[in-house]
Amino acid sequence: MRLSFARRDLWVRIRNWFDVALPYRPITPGHSTPFDFVADAIFHPGKDLAAWANRSGLKTLSASIIAALEFYFLDGPLRARVLSGSEDQARNLYEYWVRWCRRALPGKLTGEPGKRVTCLQNGDFEILAASQKQVRGAKVQRLFRDEIDEIDPEVFGASVGMLASTREVPARTIDTSTWHRAGGPMANLVRHADARGIRLHKWNIWEVIERCPIERHENGSGCESCGLSRVCLAKAREVHGDPDRAIGIAAETRGLLPIDDAIRQLNQWSIEQWQAEAECRRPSLRGLVYPAFDRTIHVRRSMELQDDLPTWRAIDWGWNNFVCLWIQMDKSGRVRVVDEYCSQSATTARNARQIVDHDRGRRIEATFCDPAGRSRNDQTGYSDVQVFEGCGIPCTYSLAAWAREVHNGINLVRSFLAPAAGGARLAVAGRCTQLIQAFETYRNRRVNGEYVDEPVKPQPADHAMDALRYYFVNSRSPTRTETRRMSYA
Repeated sequence: MRLSFARRDLWVRIRNWFDVALPYRPITPGHSTPFDFVADAIFHPGKDLAAWANRSGLKTLSASIIAALEFYFLDGPLRARVLSGSEDQARNLYEYWVRWCRRALPGKLTGEPGKRVTCLQNGDFEILAASQKQVRGAKVQRLFRDEIDEIDPEVFGASVGMLASTREVPARTIDTSTWHRAGGPMANLVRHADARGIRLHKWNIWEVIERCPIERHENGSGCESCGLSRVCLAKAREVHGDPDRAIGIAAETRGLLPIDDAIRQLNQWSIEQWQAEAECRRPSLRGLVYPAFDRTIHVRRSMELQDDLPTWRAIDWGWNNFVCLWIQMDKSGRVRVVDEYCSQSATTARNARQIVDHDRGRRIEATFCDPAGRSRNDQTGYSDVQVFEGCGIPCTYSLAAWAREVHNGINLVRSFLAPAAGGARLAVAGRCTQLIQAFETYRNRRVNGEYVDEPVKPQPADHAMDALRYYFVNSRSPTRTETRRMSYA
């Protein structure tokens, strides 16, 4: 697809063909816009794209315009599919598509757009139900996945198998979503976008909200009675670095989302939901075991092991996963997790040797573990604790009922993340990526639609979270802990 016009010309064409003035001015530093997203898709047709944006943030509209423009400009055969968390959600994009067919693509239609399928001279466009059967069907060159955080993770992963490039058209995915859940598909996409070559665009409500007319804001006097004033003024003061600014940011925006719709969202959502689904600061924390964990507060990029501080290890054996954390405490009582070692399907002896090599003779106060490590392996006849002892790593654990109660350990961790008095007393080194990810994804169980304060078992975050918990309960157990020393040959 070779285009002979510039980005600005594309915006004008979209305005004329679709009667849509796509927002093009970013407000938040580092953010993109719906027009940037569309332009990137059209000028880089072989690249995977994704948009992380707010609720009612023109994500679906933008993706539908991309689809229409590609069918307009491409001469080669193009097969495209829409996948969403529900068929109703997929229909939202398809309804836009049908409208564009009649406005911009009438010359390419071979008949009236159907309820699920549209046939064109150069291909076809179809909505899919989010099921394993549907995503294991025909091969396509374009896969539009809308609101991916609502798609079943297994279906989402399997859908990539639908893609098949042709000589004329390279295949790609175009994903859009609000980031709803800390451990969902969107979290995985955002975390690995760079490594997977996905061009990620991000915008929030301030990039898409309509401009507030002067007769409404009255140069600031109207802001005082506006239902959006608190967040709108806060954003203006942040953007301009002026704590006394009296006119909200909406006086400068160029979007399409009605101000009254934004006010309605703000009035009906919690501040947490507003920050997640309107301002796209982070995913919703609802259901997380440790919602107080915040990278800006608890993660230290350059934190290192200090020779003048006592050092402990905390380990979780896992079934196929092993985690070891190195933990120190400074003189003021703050806990510092300074390093981690994680492995999969490695032998207990190999893990022990890796830990010994890591320490290079460093003095270790204790190695805390789960008492379950005492159980003997049916094949070797030795327990994990015995194998570690044989490698020079005696393990310490408490058999007290208090220490083995999961919730007691969770409460201890919470008390260091966000104490009732004073600042955070727990810091994590930036290199501890598995522990940081575990903090952000460790979830509670849901019963009858409501979360209960009890972690889901099993879940990927278990191992790092359990290792950290063993440090807290064993170092602070109200009863005696045991250091196990057993013969091993």
